[in-house]
Parts: sequence; structure tokens; C-alpha cells
Amino acid sequence: MFVVRCSSFVVALFCLVSVYAQSDEEAGIKEALRPFVEECADEFGITEEQFEEAKKKGNAADIDPCFMSCFLKKAGFFDSQGKFDVDSTMAFAKDHVSSEPAMKFVEAVGDECVKINDEDVSDGDKGCDRAKLLFDCIGETKKKME
Repeated sequence: MFVVRCSSFVVALFCLVSVYAQSDEEAGIKEALRPFVEECADEFGITEEQFEEAKKKGNAADIDPCFMSCFLKKAGFFDSQGKFDVDSTMAFAKDHVSSEPAMKFVEAVGDECVKINDEDVSDGDKGCDRAKLLFDCIGETKKKME
């Protein structure tokens, strides 16, 4: 049960499908991302309670940004230098998302959030700081599109 909830949280947080995708797409994305969620949650000691609390709050402020970086790197959304890989993210979306509104949202995230790669961060290629910047940017992009 924990894995399903974690996958739901990460998918919702990353906003690939939570707002615009169809339920069958969401299930496919959860399944594709599940191994990365499990591995990184174990590595960073993220508990089900932490995910549930973040879902209730509607943000990931209390989730270790290094967990998010771990997940983003393993999923291919961040490169080895801890930077947002828009091309890889778009390729994943094209393989897993078929609804037009969801793809428009992913494209908007790519267009808007690539700017985080130019931000100065304190942790170099770890990507923890940049992961937080990405999730903040995704939230801002979602608000703009509502």
C-alpha cells in the first residue's frame, strides 16, 4: 500500500498527470515510476506518513529535496549534473501521456521550468536545491494554467 501511495504522491507532485491525464495514463505512469520511488524512499527514509502529510498540505516542503533529486535522476528527469532534462522528460511524457491537456501542461513545465538550470545552487550536481526549484516552478506553472 505504501508504494502505491508514494507513487501517487510523486506523480501528483510532478504534475505529469494529476491535473490533466486520464486514469489509465496515471496508472501507467505510476507503474513506470514505482521502482524509482521505492529505491529513493528507502535510501532517504521517507515514510508513508510524510507522503500523506505532504499530500494533505498540497506541497512537498517537508519532503527531503534530496529524495526528490534522487527520484528525478533515476527517472531521467534530471541529468547526472542535477539539472532538469527537458528532452528526457518530454520523451517520457510522449511515451506515457496521450491526453492533449496533460501534454500541454508537460510542455508548459518544460518551457517555464528549464530556467532552474541557470540558478545558482549550493549543492552542485547533487540536485537537491534544483529539485526544490523544479517543484516550486511546477506549482507556479499549474497556477498559471488554472
